[in-house]
Amino acid sequence: MQKQYRIKPDTSCSDRYIESMPALADGKLELATPAYRLCAITINQLFQYIIFLPISIYSLSALFEAMEEEYDSDELTEFFLDWLTLPQTLTIICLTIMALIIFTAWQINWMTKYGQSIGKRMLNLRVIRTNGDNPGFVRNVILREIVYQLIVVIIGSLTLGIGYFVFMFFPAMVFITKWQRRTLPDFLADTIVVRDKISEKPIKVRIPRR
Repeated sequence: MQKQYRIKPDTSCSDRYIESMPALADGKLELATPAYRLCAITINQLFQYIIFLPISIYSLSALFEAMEEEYDSDELTEFFLDWLTLPQTLTIICLTIMALIIFTAWQINWMTKYGQSIGKRMLNLRVIRTNGDNPGFVRNVILREIVYQLIVVIIGSLTLGIGYFVFMFFPAMVFITKWQRRTLPDFLADTIVVRDKISEKPIKVRIPRR
């Protein structure tokens, strides 16, 4: 049986556009604000930057070394071919690939089970279907991520790159309250992004007795 949720209506909106959704936990969730969603995306991006940071620094050091030697085109090609076969280069590449695989598997697992990426989980956000169900692997991973990216690439390629600039404006849909802050991936997968208020438990500090 899939878990269902009920969103807390946003009374700040004069339209009061949000319809109640079937759920077991009444009023425990509210629509995620643009600030929270942006922070979640930023956290996910930071993890990716950390993964690629070692190989980026190592590659830049090799590039600066080649620039200092003032190689011609043939010598530069030979330099980088030799650089790619170095044991330390192969080690860093392998470690980066392994870290990326682990990070991706971790993300997919959480997105499938909980409707949360790492960033969303840290901020108590989750993706749910408009009827309150967990979107699962198909909607949260396949439709919201893979299919959406394929659409962006195909349209961008067919329009000679113009489509990429158009898609850059779609994240701004989170500011449209009458659409329940849903972006194009949300409409594609029939989902919304909500904030889980249940997880916000006060921190208890115990003072030791003397």
